[in-house]
Amino acid sequence: MDLTRLLPAGHCVLNLSTTCYKEAIRETMQPLVDSGIVTDAETFNNRVLKREAQITTAIGGGVAVPHARSRDVTRLGLAVGVLDEPIKFNEEGDEVSIIFLISIPSFAPVAHMPLLQHLASFVRYPKKVEKLLGSKTPAAAAKYLCSYKARAKK
Repeated sequence: MDLTRLLPAGHCVLNLSTTCYKEAIRETMQPLVDSGIVTDAETFNNRVLKREAQITTAIGGGVAVPHARSRDVTRLGLAVGVLDEPIKFNEEGDEVSIIFLISIPSFAPVAHMPLLQHLASFVRYPKKVEKLLGSKTPAAAAKYLCSYKARAKK
């Protein structure tokens, strides 16, 4: 999957210093709001948190993939938040250092499925996750993620 259109450098938020997963989600969401992909931040944020309360999106390896579908989303969007220190992301105590936040337009309810598969593939490689965590600039993080090519299943 080509992430180039979904992940400009401005959608990568590095050095998040919050210790609260709700704040981390809100800070990661801001580029989607700034670029007009999310038109109502409060509604979208509430949908993401409601979805997260149903079942956690922490997928292991220090990664969470919160996402929600909303009429306040103009197109499929992706933002990445990289935390300075891992935070507890749910009641089970899963720790997260990277947030892949996905905005899904209500008119395309399954548009995010290939993106979820692509990100899940990326997370299977701990060295790749570590390299992303070590990104010094948003541009470097975006370039690294956009260069990742998932291996085809045999």
